[in-house]
Amino acid sequence: MRQNRISMGLAALLALFFLSSCITKDPTLGSELVPSNQDITIRTVVLDLPVSTAIADDLPSSISDRALVGSLRTDEFGLFTSEAIMSLTASTDSIIWGANPTVTGVSLDLNIDTTMVTDKSQFHIPQSIHVHAMTMELDTTCTSQADLIGKEYCDPTPVSKGGAIYTGGDSFSIPLKNEFGERFLRLPMETLDSAALLSKQIPGLCVRCDAPIDYPGYDYGRLNSFDLSSSYLKLIWEYSDEEGNRRSKTAFFNLGKYHLLNVYGTDTSSPASRTDARDRIPVQGLNGVKPFIDALQLRSTVARWAGTQGIPLDNLVIAKATVEFPFEYKGNPDQFYTYAPNLFPCRRKMVKGRTLYSPIDEISNSSMEHGSIDRSQLCYKSNISIHLQKLIQRSESGITSEDNLWLMGTVTSVSNTTGETFYYSDNVYYTQTMLNGTAALRHPLLRITYTVLK
Repeated sequence: MRQNRISMGLAALLALFFLSSCITKDPTLGSELVPSNQDITIRTVVLDLPVSTAIADDLPSSISDRALVGSLRTDEFGLFTSEAIMSLTASTDSIIWGANPTVTGVSLDLNIDTTMVTDKSQFHIPQSIHVHAMTMELDTTCTSQADLIGKEYCDPTPVSKGGAIYTGGDSFSIPLKNEFGERFLRLPMETLDSAALLSKQIPGLCVRCDAPIDYPGYDYGRLNSFDLSSSYLKLIWEYSDEEGNRRSKTAFFNLGKYHLLNVYGTDTSSPASRTDARDRIPVQGLNGVKPFIDALQLRSTVARWAGTQGIPLDNLVIAKATVEFPFEYKGNPDQFYTYAPNLFPCRRKMVKGRTLYSPIDEISNSSMEHGSIDRSQLCYKSNISIHLQKLIQRSESGITSEDNLWLMGTVTSVSNTTGETFYYSDNVYYTQTMLNGTAALRHPLLRITYTVLK
């Protein structure tokens, strides 16, 4: 019965919204559509948004073909690091080594997709990159760094020659030790042709970057996103032909096709990680600190307000509800270089034992606010109408931790076959955003447009 009443109210709201768009207004027009026992009056209330911060440290990071390698240090967010673990698979079938094969060269050839710095002067700083051989096989059940806790997954001795220095160019070739290439020569063709069999013998590579020097008061470092779809391991060897002459051949191995995992390191002792959200609300992309809205506190905020107005929650119909996160302009447009292009509420769920962060349902409605950055209003605004209506319809005991909201970046993907659009939390790009805290003059708000059923 309660659902019917709310549905009837929503239908009346839609009718009134439609009729109010007419150029000539008649206050009695459409009154016959509204039940006689309903007083459909639209009101708006603005409440302080209950928000704190929390660290999301278990984001899935094996869902793309981008290997994120680098390190970045700032006074506010501390040190953030990322290394990439990637499988190796032969790009062609039936590799034949020939007689008396000997490796003459091995290299990891990487092409850049994007780079991220907090200061544009850091685009071409030198970074020391190291490549290590993996010591354990990873499979598709390993989707986040939480699966690696307590495990030694890489040989501490690099297989790269010396210190390879990367300065941010479009491509980067890292010479590897011939001894690593010799491991391939010992494998038969059937092993080389199978990604599963090859990963058992040569699990893959781990690419790491040295941490930047700590210069207090200065941001330093760079994160490099390498496009593995155009990168590869190159193996060159010599063999003897039937006449005893030495010949040379080259084979290429795909990177990350069988498995790829980015492993992030977040400084949990940084000022951003220890803030109480009163003065400021820092937001990190990927793993790191994020705005957190407790579902019980959100429901209680609405319930307390409704109580002061004498409104039963069962009778409250939400036409629109938005969360608004303002920020300040510091006088230099470069600040937006590190800001997230959008920040939208996501729910943390456990699916088949795995942790997933999924945007709430409102993101699929193109008419609702999706948390895009508004530089003119200096604000991120997201629609939570459906989510909030569901919360107030339930009792406190019916609310679980999966109803809590995490504000984070989102990305879209369009199916090539069906054209359907899918929405995900952003597990690929790193950003740094600073929002106003709960004690600021322009602080986070919950804005509700509603009516009350009689």
